[in-house]
Amino acid sequence: MRPNGNREVIESFSKHVPLTDAFECLFENASDAIYILDTHGNFVAVNSKAEELTGFKREEFIGKSFKKIIPPRSYLRAVKGFLDVIRGKSVRIELELKTAAKKTVLVEVTSTPLISDGKTVGTLGIVRDITERKKAEKALQESEERFRTLMEETPIAICNTDLKGTITYVNKRFEESTGYSREEIIGKNGFKLGIMSDETLKLITERMKKRLMGKPSRLTEGRFKRKDGEWIWAEIEGKVLKKFGVPVGFQLTARDVTERKHMEKKLEEYSQHLEELVEKRTGELRETQEQLLKAERLSAIGEIAAMVGHDLRNPLTGIGAATYYLKKKFGSETDQEAMGMFELIEKDIELSNNIITDLLEYSREIRLELTETNPKFLVNEALSLVELPQNIQVLDSTRNEPKIKVDSERMKRVFANIIKNAVDAMSEGGTLTITSNESDDSLEIAITDTGVGMSEDVVAKIWTPLFTTKAKGIGLGLSICKRFVEAHEGTIAVESVVGKGTKFTVTIPVGSEYEGGKSIWKNPQESSLLMTTKA
Repeated sequence: MRPNGNREVIESFSKHVPLTDAFECLFENASDAIYILDTHGNFVAVNSKAEELTGFKREEFIGKSFKKIIPPRSYLRAVKGFLDVIRGKSVRIELELKTAAKKTVLVEVTSTPLISDGKTVGTLGIVRDITERKKAEKALQESEERFRTLMEETPIAICNTDLKGTITYVNKRFEESTGYSREEIIGKNGFKLGIMSDETLKLITERMKKRLMGKPSRLTEGRFKRKDGEWIWAEIEGKVLKKFGVPVGFQLTARDVTERKHMEKKLEEYSQHLEELVEKRTGELRETQEQLLKAERLSAIGEIAAMVGHDLRNPLTGIGAATYYLKKKFGSETDQEAMGMFELIEKDIELSNNIITDLLEYSREIRLELTETNPKFLVNEALSLVELPQNIQVLDSTRNEPKIKVDSERMKRVFANIIKNAVDAMSEGGTLTITSNESDDSLEIAITDTGVGMSEDVVAKIWTPLFTTKAKGIGLGLSICKRFVEAHEGTIAVESVVGKGTKFTVTIPVGSEYEGGKSIWKNPQESSLLMTTKA
């Protein structure tokens, strides 16, 4: 033990407290500052570490009150601690000490009473410099505060649980996102709380198992149920919380992506709608192109019909006149075979004239001569224009009501054409049924046969100009019928079953704004479907 000025003091103090050489060695070489005070609070002894800590020499301590090195901020706490020790208590307090360099150091003082013959004769104190520790604690506290602030203010919901899933912490964003307060949710089992959909719960459970095994897991999306019952979408990331390298729980972070999911859904719907619009528009363009092609064909037909119609009818008229002359001149002398040939010529002349008429009719403007009539009259007139075989039964239940204003000649041609087609379809005989029905300010006249019927492919083409399944004719009959009906702002539809028959339904508006006897002009056909009013 190095020489020092404490020996005399310690020896004089030892009459009350026995001090050994071992104690003196420990006292002097301790890593912390040690002091001894008498019952008045004056220093009796200090070790070299006390000199080093404060910068004061021993002789500056001995006989002086401890109060001289206590700054005002710590004075009351130091005095109270000293008095408690004098009363027999052991205390541990934190104080500030003044140094010889007029600085302060923060120390932790552990003080116990020195007892002799049952009386307190002084105090023994150990002083540890905790300045750096306090700085570290303050820095840690500030870091924790910053981290806590970050956790609370982040826009990401955070939920910590133990290994069993019991919730130990949630941040403010979690409360806002779910509608649950911390008091309602902390301490509850997050996996059993019902705030996750079954699919989300399964995904999170699988990923947490992978995390515990040290395997990576991907970011995932899940659905969460708010307290008010509303479902929200979130991107979820999970990690294992560890203490000293040992797993102690889980941390789930969730970013609300509900709005994004809604936008994605809207975008998907818009994209699908856009595809439908494109598809629809493409179909419309394709249809328009087809209609233009048809219009070009019909325009060519009209031009040809206009050019050759007159030239064809002149020789047909001549042939007809010659046939009539020959029949008259040689009528009594002509045998049956020759007479049959004359009749054949006349029929072919009539057929040729009908073809020319159809061509001209289809390509020119339609002039409607409207008169008042009724369904019964129109059908009877149409039936009179068709030669009906004896093996075909006609069931006509059309009525005299309602009154309608139509171009009677053209509508008779429509019904006559349909009836003739029905007769042709029942070469082996059958029943022709004709009915009329008024509904929703319109008149429906239905003509049904029990003939051979038509396939779907044929039904789809029957309104196409120049399409025909017959050996004779050029396929304009039904197209012209459609034009006439649509010129009256009506519709014509067909239903057919192969082997069972066909039904044509003509619908005409009742109570038309046209007055009887007034001429209504319709533009020539621009397509097989469109009509426009000229004047």
